[in-house]
Amino acid sequence: MIYQGIAMSNRFPSGRKSVTIEIGFSDIVFSFDEEKIRFSLQGTDISVGGASDRLIYFNHPSHPDISFYTTDKKILKDPNLHYHERAQNGVKKVKKTKAINWTIWLSIIGFFVAIILSIFIFRTSIMKSVANQVPPSWEKEIGDKLFEEVKTEYKLIKDSALIAELTQTLQPLVNGIGDTSFHFKFYIANNPTMNAFAMPGGNVVIHSGIIQKAANWEELMGVLAHELSHVTQRHHVRGIISNLGIYVLLSSMVGDGSALLGTLAQASGSLTSLKTSREYETESDETGWQYLLNANINPEGMIGMFKKLQKEYPEDKDTEELTSLISSHPAIGERIDLLSKKKSELKNKQFITFKNSFDTFKTRLKTDLDKQ
Repeated sequence: MIYQGIAMSNRFPSGRKSVTIEIGFSDIVFSFDEEKIRFSLQGTDISVGGASDRLIYFNHPSHPDISFYTTDKKILKDPNLHYHERAQNGVKKVKKTKAINWTIWLSIIGFFVAIILSIFIFRTSIMKSVANQVPPSWEKEIGDKLFEEVKTEYKLIKDSALIAELTQTLQPLVNGIGDTSFHFKFYIANNPTMNAFAMPGGNVVIHSGIIQKAANWEELMGVLAHELSHVTQRHHVRGIISNLGIYVLLSSMVGDGSALLGTLAQASGSLTSLKTSREYETESDETGWQYLLNANINPEGMIGMFKKLQKEYPEDKDTEELTSLISSHPAIGERIDLLSKKKSELKNKQFITFKNSFDTFKTRLKTDLDKQ
């Protein structure tokens, strides 16, 4: 069988020349122009080289000024190579080298595939770790900028005494969080919808509609425990990182924190339109429930408020205007079922009672709303 190859020698003007290669019983014949060069198989050295070892070289000590190579791997299977020990050893060496190279490449590919699979399998834990690289002060700065936009869209209650009472009443819940990295500030917006939302860093806006619909402080705190959990669990930052993809995760995992902050800074504007996921909503429900227990506040208020929200906003009704509290992922009914199972674990636990009247607070709020 004849194979195509290249001859390399200083005797050629360009240093190379196309040749044909024919392997006989006792020698290899390299033909080019009118010339033929024969290498005895017994003395021929066979090796690999070039990029990715894709070239098969033939050299012989009797012709030190010239060597030949081919890319045709079928030449290694030529039956005449198997009759001579040196040639056969060269073939085995070539195959072994290629096998080692393939093993190395497969190992490298497998390593990166394993990293990518690990990112998807342990995505939640990894994103939490990456988000924790972002200083809370950075979130606060971004959140304060976003809050300036909120103030142009909402009419906020300006009664400082009312806000002070709300903040003081909510203090046990804040204490139950235990994390002092975030400083929460509470605001009431003149808006009849049943909603509340927290921004990065800790600014929390509560719609007057949800206060008026709540039956007691426990129901309102159930809502706010959920919203504060979005802040403490870094859902805003994690949401951006998730949207940015694997590259940001990989670069952050190897310690490139500056690149992370730079990328987040460019994407921070998307925080206003970021939608919470099923995972984040469920995590906020469960974390908020635990915060209520930590504060010794009856967490059944969270279930009570979700039932009211379910009635107010049926699953088939468009609730696109609501920021985070209402989400069809998961449905409110599923969230109520999940929390109801937790309710069975409460047993005979005793909870705190609030000294100031919630009804009186709502009456004062209504007075302020009527004045606006």
